[in-house]
Amino acid sequence: MNQRTHSWIAIRAIALLEDEKEERNLVRLLKPHARKATVGAWIPDQIDAKRGGSSTENHVLKIEPYAGDHRGRFITRKKELLRRIGTFRKTAQLLQNDSSLDADWWAAPYKGDVRKRGQHLPNRAMALSTMMKDLLLMGNPRIDQLIPGRVRFAQYMDPKTRTEEEAVAMYFFMLSHFVADASMPCHCDGRYLAGYARGLHKELEAHWSRKVGTGFEKANLLQPDTVLTDAQARADASRVLERARDVGAKFNLDFKNSVPGLRPKHDVWLELVDLCRASFAVASIIAPPAQYPYHSKRKAPFKTVFSGANGQLLKEVNKAVLHDAVLNTAIVWKHVWNKVAAEES
Repeated sequence: MNQRTHSWIAIRAIALLEDEKEERNLVRLLKPHARKATVGAWIPDQIDAKRGGSSTENHVLKIEPYAGDHRGRFITRKKELLRRIGTFRKTAQLLQNDSSLDADWWAAPYKGDVRKRGQHLPNRAMALSTMMKDLLLMGNPRIDQLIPGRVRFAQYMDPKTRTEEEAVAMYFFMLSHFVADASMPCHCDGRYLAGYARGLHKELEAHWSRKVGTGFEKANLLQPDTVLTDAQARADASRVLERARDVGAKFNLDFKNSVPGLRPKHDVWLELVDLCRASFAVASIIAPPAQYPYHSKRKAPFKTVFSGANGQLLKEVNKAVLHDAVLNTAIVWKHVWNKVAAEES
Protein backbone atom coordinates (compact mmCIF):
# COMPACT_ATOMS: atom_id res chain seq x y z
CA MET A 1 0.00 0.00 0.00
CA ASN A 2 1.13 3.57 -0.51
CA GLN A 3 0.75 6.61 1.75
CA ARG A 4 -2.96 7.27 1.24
CA THR A 5 -3.99 3.66 1.74
CA HIS A 6 -1.79 3.09 4.78
CA SER A 7 -3.21 6.25 6.35
CA TRP A 8 -6.78 5.17 5.65
CA ILE A 9 -6.23 1.64 7.01
CA ALA A 10 -4.96 2.92 10.37
CA ILE A 11 -7.69 5.53 10.78
CA ARG A 12 -10.37 3.03 9.74
CA ALA A 13 -9.02 0.62 12.37
CA ILE A 14 -9.66 3.27 15.05
CA ALA A 15 -13.20 3.67 13.71
CA LEU A 16 -13.71 -0.10 13.85
CA LEU A 17 -12.59 -0.21 17.48
CA GLU A 18 -14.85 2.74 18.24
CA ASP A 19 -17.81 0.95 16.64
CA GLU A 20 -17.04 -2.21 18.58
CA LYS A 21 -17.31 -0.22 21.85
CA GLU A 22 -15.11 -2.62 23.83
CA GLU A 23 -11.73 -0.87 23.93
CA ARG A 24 -12.99 2.63 24.70
CA ASN A 25 -9.78 3.70 26.43
CA LEU A 26 -7.65 2.62 23.48
CA VAL A 27 -9.91 4.68 21.21
CA ARG A 28 -9.63 7.63 23.62
CA LEU A 29 -5.86 7.37 23.30
CA LEU A 30 -5.69 7.09 19.50
CA LYS A 31 -8.61 9.08 18.13
CA PRO A 32 -7.44 12.61 19.10
CA HIS A 33 -4.16 11.99 17.26
CA ALA A 34 -5.62 10.42 14.11
CA ARG A 35 -4.32 13.22 11.87
CA LYS A 36 -0.82 13.74 13.23
CA ALA A 37 -0.09 10.10 14.05
CA THR A 38 -0.94 9.08 10.50
CA VAL A 39 2.67 9.92 9.66
CA GLY A 40 3.61 6.70 11.45
CA ALA A 41 1.52 4.67 9.02
CA TRP A 42 3.68 5.60 6.04
CA ILE A 43 7.06 6.55 7.54
CA PRO A 44 8.32 2.93 7.28
CA ASP A 45 8.33 3.27 3.48
CA GLN A 46 10.56 6.35 3.54
CA ILE A 47 14.20 6.05 2.50
CA ASP A 48 15.58 7.38 5.79
CA ALA A 49 13.50 4.86 7.76
CA LYS A 50 15.48 2.06 6.12
CA ARG A 51 18.40 3.10 8.31
CA GLY A 52 16.35 2.03 11.33
CA GLY A 53 14.00 -0.90 11.77
CA SER A 54 12.23 -0.42 8.46
CA SER A 55 14.79 -2.02 6.14
CA THR A 56 13.18 -3.49 3.06
CA GLU A 57 13.45 -7.08 4.31
CA ASN A 58 11.19 -6.18 7.24
CA HIS A 59 8.25 -5.36 4.95
CA VAL A 60 8.03 -8.77 3.30
CA LEU A 61 7.94 -12.52 3.80
CA LYS A 62 8.48 -13.69 0.24
CA ILE A 63 7.17 -17.25 0.05
CA GLU A 64 8.12 -19.75 -2.66
CA PRO A 65 8.32 -23.53 -3.24
CA TYR A 66 10.72 -25.29 -0.89
CA ALA A 67 12.90 -28.26 -1.81
CA GLY A 68 15.13 -28.46 1.26
CA ASP A 69 15.09 -30.73 4.30
CA HIS A 70 12.11 -31.38 6.58
CA ARG A 71 9.64 -30.36 3.91
CA GLY A 72 6.68 -31.45 5.97
CA ARG A 73 7.23 -28.45 8.24
CA PHE A 74 6.42 -26.15 5.35
CA ILE A 75 3.16 -27.73 4.20
CA THR A 76 -0.04 -26.03 5.33
CA ARG A 77 -3.13 -27.53 3.78
CA LYS A 78 -6.11 -25.39 2.93
CA LYS A 79 -8.37 -26.62 5.73
CA GLU A 80 -5.66 -26.05 8.31
CA LEU A 81 -4.81 -22.54 7.11
CA LEU A 82 -8.47 -21.54 7.10
CA ARG A 83 -8.77 -22.85 10.66
CA ARG A 84 -5.78 -20.79 11.74
CA ILE A 85 -6.82 -17.48 10.21
CA GLY A 86 -10.53 -17.83 10.92
CA THR A 87 -13.50 -17.54 8.59
CA PHE A 88 -14.26 -14.05 9.90
CA ARG A 89 -11.48 -12.84 7.60
CA LYS A 90 -12.47 -12.05 4.03
CA THR A 91 -9.21 -13.57 2.81
CA ALA A 92 -10.31 -16.90 4.29
CA GLN A 93 -13.63 -16.60 2.49
CA LEU A 94 -11.88 -15.87 -0.82
CA LEU A 95 -9.64 -18.92 -0.35
CA GLN A 96 -12.55 -21.09 0.73
CA ASN A 97 -14.47 -20.29 -2.45
CA ASP A 98 -11.46 -20.70 -4.74
CA SER A 99 -10.97 -23.82 -6.86
CA SER A 100 -8.02 -22.65 -8.97
CA LEU A 101 -5.45 -23.83 -6.40
CA ASP A 102 -5.88 -27.61 -6.41
CA ALA A 103 -5.05 -30.24 -3.79
CA ASP A 104 -1.53 -30.67 -5.20
CA TRP A 105 -0.80 -26.98 -4.70
CA TRP A 106 -1.94 -27.11 -1.09
CA ALA A 107 0.04 -30.32 -0.47
CA ALA A 108 3.34 -28.80 -1.65
CA PRO A 109 5.89 -27.23 0.75
CA TYR A 110 6.30 -23.44 0.60
CA LYS A 111 8.71 -21.41 2.69
CA GLY A 112 9.52 -17.74 3.18
CA ASP A 113 12.84 -16.71 1.68
CA VAL A 114 14.56 -14.94 4.57
CA ARG A 115 17.86 -13.72 3.19
CA LYS A 116 19.02 -11.96 6.34
CA ARG A 117 18.58 -13.79 9.62
CA GLY A 118 15.89 -12.20 11.78
CA GLN A 119 14.71 -9.78 9.10
CA HIS A 120 11.20 -10.40 7.82
CA LEU A 121 7.71 -9.04 8.27
CA PRO A 122 6.42 -11.15 11.20
CA ASN A 123 9.66 -10.46 13.11
CA ARG A 124 9.32 -6.72 12.60
CA ALA A 125 5.69 -6.69 13.75
CA MET A 126 6.52 -8.84 16.77
CA ALA A 127 9.45 -6.65 17.80
CA LEU A 128 7.45 -3.45 17.44
CA SER A 129 4.43 -4.80 19.32
CA THR A 130 6.65 -5.99 22.19
CA MET A 131 8.35 -2.61 22.45
CA MET A 132 4.98 -0.87 22.47
CA LYS A 133 3.89 -2.78 25.56
CA ASP A 134 6.89 -1.29 27.39
CA LEU A 135 6.12 2.18 26.06
CA LEU A 136 2.55 1.93 27.33
CA LEU A 137 3.61 0.79 30.78
CA MET A 138 6.03 3.72 30.96
CA GLY A 139 3.37 6.14 29.78
CA ASN A 140 2.63 9.55 31.22
CA PRO A 141 -0.17 10.07 33.80
CA ARG A 142 -2.80 10.40 31.05
CA ILE A 143 -1.84 7.01 29.58
CA ASP A 144 -1.59 5.57 33.10
CA GLN A 145 -5.20 6.58 33.73
CA LEU A 146 -6.36 4.82 30.56
CA ILE A 147 -4.66 1.50 31.33
CA PRO A 148 -6.54 -0.60 33.89
CA GLY A 149 -4.47 -1.74 36.85
CA ARG A 150 -1.58 -0.05 38.58
CA VAL A 151 1.90 0.48 37.20
CA ARG A 152 3.76 0.64 40.51
CA PHE A 153 7.17 1.57 39.16
CA ALA A 154 5.80 4.71 37.48
CA GLN A 155 6.29 6.71 40.67
CA TYR A 156 10.06 6.40 40.30
CA MET A 157 10.24 7.76 36.75
CA ASP A 158 11.15 11.31 35.91
CA PRO A 159 8.12 12.87 34.15
CA LYS A 160 10.31 13.77 31.17
CA THR A 161 11.20 10.12 30.61
CA ARG A 162 7.61 8.93 30.42
CA THR A 163 5.95 8.19 27.08
CA GLU A 164 3.65 10.87 25.68
CA GLU A 165 0.30 10.01 24.09
CA GLU A 166 1.43 11.38 20.73
CA ALA A 167 4.41 9.00 20.71
CA VAL A 168 2.28 5.97 21.56
CA ALA A 169 -0.23 6.85 18.84
CA MET A 170 2.62 7.23 16.36
CA TYR A 171 3.93 3.75 17.18
CA PHE A 172 0.47 2.20 16.93
CA PHE A 173 0.26 3.66 13.43
CA MET A 174 3.72 2.32 12.58
CA LEU A 175 2.61 -1.12 13.69
CA SER A 176 -0.40 -0.81 11.38
CA HIS A 177 1.97 -0.42 8.44
CA PHE A 178 3.57 -3.83 8.93
CA VAL A 179 0.28 -5.57 9.69
CA ALA A 180 -1.18 -4.10 6.50
CA ASP A 181 1.86 -5.24 4.51
CA ALA A 182 1.16 -8.83 5.61
CA SER A 183 -2.27 -8.47 4.03
CA MET A 184 -0.81 -7.40 0.65
CA PRO A 185 -0.34 -10.43 -1.66
CA CYS A 186 2.72 -9.10 -3.46
CA HIS A 187 4.59 -8.66 -0.16
CA CYS A 188 4.28 -12.41 0.39
CA ASP A 189 4.99 -13.79 -3.10
CA GLY A 190 8.57 -14.73 -3.93
CA ARG A 191 8.08 -14.55 -7.68
CA TYR A 192 9.78 -12.00 -9.91
CA LEU A 193 6.35 -10.63 -10.88
CA ALA A 194 5.66 -9.45 -7.32
CA GLY A 195 8.53 -6.95 -7.25
CA TYR A 196 7.32 -3.39 -6.72
CA ALA A 197 8.54 -1.96 -10.04
CA ARG A 198 7.37 -4.86 -12.21
CA GLY A 199 3.75 -3.92 -12.80
CA LEU A 200 1.30 -5.84 -10.64
CA HIS A 201 2.49 -4.67 -7.22
CA LYS A 202 2.78 -0.97 -8.01
CA GLU A 203 -0.37 -0.85 -10.15
CA LEU A 204 -2.50 -2.68 -7.58
CA GLU A 205 -1.42 -0.22 -4.90
CA ALA A 206 -2.10 2.71 -7.23
CA HIS A 207 -5.59 1.30 -7.90
CA TRP A 208 -6.36 1.22 -4.17
CA SER A 209 -4.93 4.70 -3.65
CA ARG A 210 -7.14 6.22 -6.34
CA LYS A 211 -10.24 4.73 -4.74
CA VAL A 212 -9.21 5.78 -1.21
CA GLY A 213 -9.04 9.32 -2.57
CA THR A 214 -7.31 12.58 -1.85
CA GLY A 215 -8.94 12.98 1.56
CA PHE A 216 -6.22 10.71 2.90
CA GLU A 217 -3.37 12.40 1.07
CA LYS A 218 -0.85 13.53 3.70
CA ALA A 219 -1.19 17.19 2.71
CA ASN A 220 -4.89 17.00 3.53
CA LEU A 221 -4.45 15.10 6.78
CA LEU A 222 -1.61 17.09 8.28
CA GLN A 223 -2.58 20.61 9.31
CA PRO A 224 0.40 21.91 11.32
CA ASP A 225 -0.75 25.55 11.38
CA THR A 226 -4.31 24.83 12.49
CA VAL A 227 -5.13 25.64 16.13
CA LEU A 228 -8.36 24.10 17.42
CA THR A 229 -10.17 24.28 20.70
CA ASP A 230 -10.72 20.97 22.49
CA ALA A 231 -14.30 20.80 21.24
CA GLN A 232 -13.23 21.57 17.68
CA ALA A 233 -10.48 18.94 17.87
CA ARG A 234 -12.96 16.28 19.03
CA ALA A 235 -15.37 17.16 16.23
CA ASP A 236 -12.56 17.12 13.69
CA ALA A 237 -11.38 13.68 14.84
CA SER A 238 -14.92 12.36 14.49
CA ARG A 239 -15.12 13.75 10.95
CA VAL A 240 -11.83 12.08 10.00
CA LEU A 241 -13.08 8.72 11.28
CA GLU A 242 -16.40 9.16 9.49
CA ARG A 243 -14.58 9.89 6.25
CA ALA A 244 -12.65 6.66 6.74
CA ARG A 245 -15.90 4.75 7.16
CA ASP A 246 -17.20 6.30 3.93
CA VAL A 247 -14.20 5.05 1.95
CA GLY A 248 -15.11 1.48 2.84
CA ALA A 249 -18.30 1.80 0.81
CA LYS A 250 -16.19 2.32 -2.33
CA PHE A 251 -14.83 -1.19 -1.85
CA ASN A 252 -18.13 -2.66 -0.63
CA LEU A 253 -16.60 -3.46 2.76
CA ASP A 254 -18.91 -4.74 5.45
CA PHE A 255 -17.34 -4.66 8.90
CA LYS A 256 -19.12 -6.55 11.68
CA ASN A 257 -18.06 -4.11 14.43
CA SER A 258 -16.43 -7.03 16.17
CA VAL A 259 -12.69 -7.39 16.69
CA PRO A 260 -11.64 -10.93 17.68
CA GLY A 261 -8.54 -11.70 19.71
CA LEU A 262 -5.59 -13.68 18.46
CA ARG A 263 -6.02 -17.43 18.31
CA PRO A 264 -5.30 -19.21 21.62
CA LYS A 265 -1.55 -19.72 22.10
CA HIS A 266 -0.85 -17.38 19.18
CA ASP A 267 1.33 -14.31 19.37
CA VAL A 268 1.82 -11.53 16.82
CA TRP A 269 4.63 -13.46 15.11
CA LEU A 270 2.59 -16.61 14.55
CA GLU A 271 -0.47 -14.60 13.52
CA LEU A 272 1.46 -12.73 10.83
CA VAL A 273 3.16 -15.88 9.53
CA ASP A 274 -0.29 -17.34 8.89
CA LEU A 275 -1.55 -14.09 7.36
CA CYS A 276 1.47 -13.98 5.04
CA ARG A 277 0.80 -17.58 4.05
CA ALA A 278 -2.79 -16.69 3.19
CA SER A 279 -1.66 -13.62 1.21
CA PHE A 280 0.75 -15.83 -0.73
CA ALA A 281 -2.18 -18.07 -1.67
CA VAL A 282 -4.15 -15.02 -2.85
CA ALA A 283 -1.17 -13.96 -4.99
CA SER A 284 -1.20 -17.43 -6.55
CA ILE A 285 -4.89 -17.05 -7.38
CA ILE A 286 -4.28 -13.64 -8.99
CA ALA A 287 -1.34 -14.94 -11.04
CA PRO A 288 -1.82 -18.74 -11.37
CA PRO A 289 1.46 -20.68 -11.12
CA ALA A 290 0.63 -22.64 -14.27
CA GLN A 291 0.80 -19.38 -16.25
CA TYR A 292 3.36 -17.59 -14.10
CA PRO A 293 5.79 -20.22 -12.74
CA TYR A 294 7.46 -19.49 -9.43
CA HIS A 295 11.00 -19.39 -10.82
CA SER A 296 10.33 -17.56 -14.09
CA LYS A 297 11.04 -13.94 -14.95
CA ARG A 298 7.60 -13.46 -16.45
CA LYS A 299 5.64 -10.37 -15.39
CA ALA A 300 1.92 -10.33 -14.59
CA PRO A 301 0.64 -6.87 -15.58
CA PHE A 302 -2.36 -5.56 -13.66
CA LYS A 303 -4.45 -5.12 -16.80
CA THR A 304 -3.70 -8.67 -17.88
CA VAL A 305 -4.48 -10.55 -14.68
CA PHE A 306 -7.65 -8.55 -13.95
CA SER A 307 -8.97 -8.28 -17.52
CA GLY A 308 -12.27 -9.63 -18.82
CA ALA A 309 -13.96 -12.11 -16.49
CA ASN A 310 -11.25 -11.49 -13.92
CA GLY A 311 -12.72 -8.05 -13.22
CA GLN A 312 -14.82 -9.80 -10.59
CA LEU A 313 -11.63 -11.24 -9.09
CA LEU A 314 -10.31 -7.69 -8.64
CA LYS A 315 -13.41 -6.78 -6.63
CA GLU A 316 -12.92 -9.86 -4.46
CA VAL A 317 -9.24 -9.09 -3.94
CA ASN A 318 -10.03 -5.46 -3.08
CA LYS A 319 -12.54 -6.59 -0.49
CA ALA A 320 -10.40 -9.32 1.03
CA VAL A 321 -7.14 -7.37 1.24
CA LEU A 322 -8.49 -4.03 2.44
CA HIS A 323 -11.10 -5.41 4.83
CA ASP A 324 -8.51 -7.67 6.43
CA ALA A 325 -5.79 -5.01 6.52
CA VAL A 326 -8.12 -2.91 8.69
CA LEU A 327 -9.39 -5.81 10.78
CA ASN A 328 -5.92 -7.32 11.27
CA THR A 329 -4.62 -3.94 12.41
CA ALA A 330 -7.43 -3.62 14.95
CA ILE A 331 -6.83 -7.19 16.15
CA VAL A 332 -3.12 -6.64 16.74
CA TRP A 333 -3.68 -3.24 18.38
CA LYS A 334 -6.28 -4.76 20.68
CA HIS A 335 -3.90 -7.59 21.55
CA VAL A 336 -1.12 -5.16 22.49
CA TRP A 337 -3.50 -3.05 24.57
CA ASN A 338 -5.00 -6.01 26.42
CA LYS A 339 -1.56 -7.39 27.24
CA VAL A 340 -0.85 -4.35 29.41
CA ALA A 341 -4.43 -3.82 30.62
CA ALA A 342 -4.43 -6.48 33.37
CA GLU A 343 -2.55 -6.03 36.61
CA GLU A 344 -0.21 -8.91 37.36
CA SER A 345 -0.57 -10.57 40.76
